[in-house]
Amino acid sequence: MPEFKFDNALVLSARPLGERTYKVSLLTDALGRHAGVVRGKKMPATAGLFSGRWQARLGEQTGHFYGEETAMPAAPFLEDAARLKCLLCLCGLLDAVLPERHPHPELYGAVMDWIAGLGTADFLMRYVRLELLILSAVGFGLDMSCCAGGGDACDLAYISPKTGRSVSRDKGRRYDDRLLALPAFLWRDAPATPRDIRDGLKLTAYFFIHKGGYKLPKIREQLLDKAALSL
Repeated sequence: MPEFKFDNALVLSARPLGERTYKVSLLTDALGRHAGVVRGKKMPATAGLFSGRWQARLGEQTGHFYGEETAMPAAPFLEDAARLKCLLCLCGLLDAVLPERHPHPELYGAVMDWIAGLGTADFLMRYVRLELLILSAVGFGLDMSCCAGGGDACDLAYISPKTGRSVSRDKGRRYDDRLLALPAFLWRDAPATPRDIRDGLKLTAYFFIHKGGYKLPKIREQLLDKAALSL
């Protein structure tokens, strides 16, 4: 009977299947996104941490999770709309784009680090960078190492929507209506304005939607609100 144990898996989603039965999707360290059934009086909360084991009669079956919630990272931010929305958006995005049972230990570690720093002032800037890592994990990494047109690699300002390669300000200026804005904080150590955050979210969304064909969580649109970004 196949089985594996896990600690501090992130609950990406949970929905009722019947009385005291829930379909749950977790982000685990060893096996990436993993779905299973949980039975109990209480449905696991999205964005909670869950520890236990998964078991099934056959490896290809959905199987069951046995364990308990060990922490609730969202608890300190229940009155903080921006941070709470961002955390729930992350869970919804991971649930939507990650293939099931594909290990992503580096991404898991990055997600846990981002959650640990959710109380910092730059959480939105770090969130956009995390979305870049998620893009790379699903095969759509962007190349920001140099200018695709041979321009100044120290003044990158655009991303080609066709190739995912960066373009310098000088080389891309005449084509700026056909290129995507590349905020400086995504390719070098630089501060991020609310406009930079919006441009970064629009950039990653383009590749998730138009290259990956993914449907993004509705709550992600709220991260573009000025109220959520003017922190």
